[in-house]
Amino acid sequence: MSNLANATQVDNGGTRTLQPMGFGEILDTIFSLYRRHFLLFLGIIAFVFCENLVRYLLGRFLPHFFLKSYIIEFIGISFALIGMGGIIVVTAAIHLGGHIKSRDALKQAGQRFWYILACNFPWSFVSEIPRTAIIFLILSVVAYELTPTLFVSIWLVSIPFTASFSAHWGSIISRLITFVIRPGLTWTRYIPLVLSPLSIYFVVRWAFATAAVLLEGTSIRHAFKKSNELTRGSWWYVWGMLISFSVISFAIQRILQITVLSILVLMKVEGVTASDDIVKWILRDFTMDTDTLSFAIMIWSDRIINTLIFPIGIIGVTLLYLDLQIRKEGADIQALATTPA
Repeated sequence: MSNLANATQVDNGGTRTLQPMGFGEILDTIFSLYRRHFLLFLGIIAFVFCENLVRYLLGRFLPHFFLKSYIIEFIGISFALIGMGGIIVVTAAIHLGGHIKSRDALKQAGQRFWYILACNFPWSFVSEIPRTAIIFLILSVVAYELTPTLFVSIWLVSIPFTASFSAHWGSIISRLITFVIRPGLTWTRYIPLVLSPLSIYFVVRWAFATAAVLLEGTSIRHAFKKSNELTRGSWWYVWGMLISFSVISFAIQRILQITVLSILVLMKVEGVTASDDIVKWILRDFTMDTDTLSFAIMIWSDRIINTLIFPIGIIGVTLLYLDLQIRKEGADIQALATTPA
């Protein structure tokens, strides 16, 4: 755990006793860490938010060519991956009683970027398969006609697979999965559905590979091995925790979005004048003039909220990773937590 040891500095004479945590304790610790160290996380959040500016500039000024969208996606993902890594490092450090700066956490994540990329992509790929399967299954039933009601149905059943504790690969993975879906071959729509049980299995088994490769400074192969070892015998527990993190992040995100939209309605900002507009915006069934002030506020408030919510799931997965280590390798992590760097 050399990288984690470097990031963690225990106060002289201080001894931190680590104990296994229950579901409620992990949730309480997530919000406690985020609240008490918000400025520390804010430095990383600001870096992640820069992705929006970079995407905008590249989309506006790069000449059009075949790979343009893929390049913009990858650069955007790079910000998210480094930000995710920084959150993992900060969470582990402060939870183990240490001290670290946002800049140092981002630097450490940047140094392990390609390792994080190699661990995160397989996990993101398998986590996308069940969501794609649900979408194709529902669309097949209603003959591929996407209505607001159908959108909500897909939206709700996809919550467990929103993967709010990972970098978002967006259209890259979607295009890879849908590449095998041929318009003339109806049966190909069910390929993701057939693969879903296996993919869900690996969603759990590989959940901690990114944290392991970053915090322990290990090889990619050993990181996946470590993740498998931590989840062995705890598959259903980890699966339940991952779903909980996704649902909680999703709920907070929607509550904040509805709050912002309600304020716009109360203030009668141009473009949003009725409470029905809130529902239409949430359902993505709202045609609005993109030049209005309300549209700009909605778009950027969504981006700000999404960035602020981004750390919650990642903090949760990091705490769960450390908790499983305490349960299965208590002596090693206890020695780490009580040994000055």
